[in-house]
Amino acid sequence: MKVLAAGLSTLLFAGSVLAADDAARAKLTGKWEQSDGNAETKSTWTLKELGDSMHVTNSNVTGTIVEFDCNVGGKECAIKRAGHKAKVAAWFNGPRLIEMETVGTQVMKRRFTVTGNGDTMDLETIPLVPDGQTETTDFKRADSGVSKE
Repeated sequence: MKVLAAGLSTLLFAGSVLAADDAARAKLTGKWEQSDGNAETKSTWTLKELGDSMHVTNSNVTGTIVEFDCNVGGKECAIKRAGHKAKVAAWFNGPRLIEMETVGTQVMKRRFTVTGNGDTMDLETIPLVPDGQTETTDFKRADSGVSKE
């Protein structure tokens, strides 16, 4: 009987953790504007959930850098980044969206994390090949159409 109670408790706890992750993931949806840097280098990221996929757009003052739809199960997708062939894979690690992008021989990892009360996001950019310095860029929500709760 104790084993059954412990098993049910574990299942209930796992369900509540998954629900919390879903709520945190939903907070990523929206348009995010870079809050630091100068106006000429600022970028914008737009993330939109499409069922098991994510529609991602990255742009700056000169135009769209990349726009693609890709599953969030880690399966690789073929894309074009600034006119060059590339591959991207995306998945969630808890509330964070992880993106791994390969352009030629370069591999870049990005981690999107909503912070604060849901109006800010940190984007960690981690060069893997060639090895490089991790950079964190701060973003603020540019739209109010997404629930912060």
